[in-house]
Amino acid sequence: TAKLDHEFGRRLLIIGVDSPKFTASQARANVAGFIQRYDIQHPIVIDKTMQLWQHYGVFAWPTQILLGPDGTAVGKYVGEGKYAVIRHDVLQTLALVHRTGKLHAQALPLKPMAHSAHGLLQPGKLAVSAKLVAISDSGHNRVLLLNHAGQVVKVIGSGRRGVRDGAPGQAQFDGPQGLAFRGDTLYVADTGNALIRAIALPSGQVSTVAGNGEYGFGIDGWHAARKVGLNSPWALQVVNDTLYIAMAGVHQLWSLDLQQDRIRPFAGSGAEGIDDGPLSLASFAQSSALAYHEGVLYVADPEASAVRRIMLASDQVQTLIGHGLFIFGLRNGPASQALLQHDQGLVWLDDHLYIADTFNNAIRVLDLGTDRVSTLVTKLDQPGGLAVLNPDTLLVADTNANRIVAVDVHSGKLSSWKVTGL
Repeated sequence: TAKLDHEFGRRLLIIGVDSPKFTASQARANVAGFIQRYDIQHPIVIDKTMQLWQHYGVFAWPTQILLGPDGTAVGKYVGEGKYAVIRHDVLQTLALVHRTGKLHAQALPLKPMAHSAHGLLQPGKLAVSAKLVAISDSGHNRVLLLNHAGQVVKVIGSGRRGVRDGAPGQAQFDGPQGLAFRGDTLYVADTGNALIRAIALPSGQVSTVAGNGEYGFGIDGWHAARKVGLNSPWALQVVNDTLYIAMAGVHQLWSLDLQQDRIRPFAGSGAEGIDDGPLSLASFAQSSALAYHEGVLYVADPEASAVRRIMLASDQVQTLIGHGLFIFGLRNGPASQALLQHDQGLVWLDDHLYIADTFNNAIRVLDLGTDRVSTLVTKLDQPGGLAVLNPDTLLVADTNANRIVAVDVHSGKLSSWKVTGL
């Protein structure tokens, strides 16, 4: 939409419609967080009772509808990566309405939300190494490197949305999310650019290691890492010489061979769902977080409010928590009965999975020994990322509150983890 808005200006009025699947998406304050996160400049309508959804026969997120000046639907576009076809139809429609004199280019009296340039803005994900903490400051299109006391060591990215490799102050990202350390490299899921970037440490030099900058669909088999289109890479996990990628836009997990610079879809048929079984037949639902321990890759599937696991030795997918795309809530107890709401963060620690239960504003815990779910922390504001700071402490990206907090894993005590020197 930003590209369309930039090209057509007042000739094309863009209106976002929030037709909420989750109860948390109905709240105006939560929608305001999304506007900040993605730097949305156009008006948003909250379609709380799904009236517009039903009127236009929408059946999937995202869907774009092009209306003519009289309100008649000209085209409907389901899914991501439709820019070229929408642009073509907009040009044709504009040519038609120019001939008929029906185009009105008067600006609406709208004021976009003000975004702070200070502090954090919609921080998405975290990663911790022996000496550093990395934060994806997603709303500011940059990555922060800090020491374990919260002091900023280096800012990677100019803050301007774009795509550019190079020195820390000149490099550009677009809504970065997932982070993963491997030796002297920090890998970044550059979500908006559909790329995987690498930050060399300690210099902070940025390079692109995977993706061609286009959105990819229906990809199969191995490809040279820079020659294939990715689709909303959202979370990263390093296991030996493999970088696993939660490719949210196509409901798959991908693997990047870091030795041979080649990439492939690793798990998931590409259908959205919660089907278990062999890697190629299993389905995922906008996978947005990864964790790993001793041969098991754990996956958070927010659109199914689920936690999955992949047994890497047997290439089998199993569901630990979750019941389907439209079943969600907040329920503790046996994992088979527990409910989450759009979970976007995972981390393993001491045979427990800690879960950022994003739309429940909570940190939940799955005890892998007893197979039971409990609630550790509430009163957060859409937490999106987790990392282990030390054996007793988690760091949480409390996304909608624009802050990082520390959580004691034993008591659940929550305290502010201040970022200083930014």
